[in-house]
Amino acid sequence: MTEPTETTGNYEFLGIIDKPKAGVTYKVRNLATGEFEMLRTLPGASYGDPESLERFLREIKIHTRLSHPNIVAFHDALELDGQLVMTAEFVEGATLAALCRRGWLTSPETIRVICAVLSGLEEAHDLGVVHRGITAEHVMVANDGQVKLGGFGLAKSASDVGLTQAGAALGDPRYMSPEQVMASGPLDCRADIYSVGIVLFEALTGRVPFDGANDFDIMVAQVDAQPPRPSSINPGISPELERVVLTALAKKREDRFAGAREFRSALAALNGPVIVPEPAPLPPEPLPAWALPEEPSNHSKMPFVLAFVGVALGILVLLRIVTQ
Repeated sequence: MTEPTETTGNYEFLGIIDKPKAGVTYKVRNLATGEFEMLRTLPGASYGDPESLERFLREIKIHTRLSHPNIVAFHDALELDGQLVMTAEFVEGATLAALCRRGWLTSPETIRVICAVLSGLEEAHDLGVVHRGITAEHVMVANDGQVKLGGFGLAKSASDVGLTQAGAALGDPRYMSPEQVMASGPLDCRADIYSVGIVLFEALTGRVPFDGANDFDIMVAQVDAQPPRPSSINPGISPELERVVLTALAKKREDRFAGAREFRSALAALNGPVIVPEPAPLPPEPLPAWALPEEPSNHSKMPFVLAFVGVALGILVLLRIVTQ
């Protein structure tokens, strides 16, 4: 594939976003539309691996079915410079993982982000698609606050039967469900619930619940160890929110939320309605000049003054008469 800053076909390559095992992801400019896009390649070596090629083609097929405001939008699939590539919308912002490295998020902001992720997952699950690879790196928070879920490279539709179950063991072990680690059978949407639970834990505490020196140690912990209570790391987490986190992280999938919709409803209930304070009453506007009572003029006061003087003189006259 061409190097960044070069132009190939209808795309100007502006930089490398990521270099996962599944292929390189570039930031490109579509010369026909002028829009920035994300372009991901399938490594040349993978063309000799039928399973990798089938997984890439399946990801393209799944993306064409998904259309949701909280899922990275698919644009196109084509052959470019002799390689199969796919393009999608470019999200200007930061991954949730990058935000977590700066410190944990507030509970209301975390709930907002995770509810958006779960909203996108509802769409995928309703179409029979299990993501199987959700991590904090796959959650994008745009500069305008919009949340997008991507990383459907390991996703599998209920109708897919071509790939081996070994595919369940692919991905980041820090986010794998116990049944995914054990490859104990077909995965359903509750595997994604567990992974989102890990992301929720990470957003609230700044760390994942299970980590280790190597992948094997982490996988053993995913199966056997209980997660620490999030409030032991971040005391600001409420008991109700902690209960939601630990439900999502239940070892047995039947003990987790049944689906993304139930998980999202439990989280949304914790934020409650937005209360807008009543505005302070405004001071009364001054009356216009024409409505003000007129100040009595000196002429209008004159009759009262004369009357007072007349009464006073009458009293003096009476007093003189009496004294005489």
